[in-house]
Amino acid sequence: MMYSSIASKYALALYNVSKVNQKTDEYKERLNVLVNIYNELSVFLNNQAIKPVKRSQLVCDIMSELGFKPDEVFGRFVYLLISNKRMKYIKQIATLFDYTILEENGLVPVEVISATDLNDEEKLALTEFVRKYTSKTPVFNVKVDEGIIAGVVVEFYGKRYDASIKGRLEKLARDVLRREG
Repeated sequence: MMYSSIASKYALALYNVSKVNQKTDEYKERLNVLVNIYNELSVFLNNQAIKPVKRSQLVCDIMSELGFKPDEVFGRFVYLLISNKRMKYIKQIATLFDYTILEENGLVPVEVISATDLNDEEKLALTEFVRKYTSKTPVFNVKVDEGIIAGVVVEFYGKRYDASIKGRLEKLARDVLRREG
């Protein structure tokens, strides 16, 4: 998945502030709550007819009611996202925030798409593959997609490695069309 450079900047800025204030876990939780709020209220939160201060105040009130009261810094972060029309990036910001935490701990987030659930042998092979290129321990996010027929698609550090039957068939089709065209 490609991530926005905008989302990356916001995630890194919030991470740096959270680290200084020793609130990384707290902000991670609040980001996940913010993602859920956005999923439910995106039309309202993106409505430019309503002042940003009112939209951000509603979000902070909802978070407080849910038991995740934002501190002053996180409240300003919410306001910045809304006033700068960046709420649409909140899912990416939350994901990149999580990835930054992993990387700070010497881990690398790895997205895996597989036709079936991975067994221990396959996980070990993928772990060795990722370590070969990164020298870090991978943390897998595995999604099952029977549409790839067999094999896996692995993505980390912005690189995508497609070892699926679907990917091979698509490559073969492109090669045939190139030769005929």
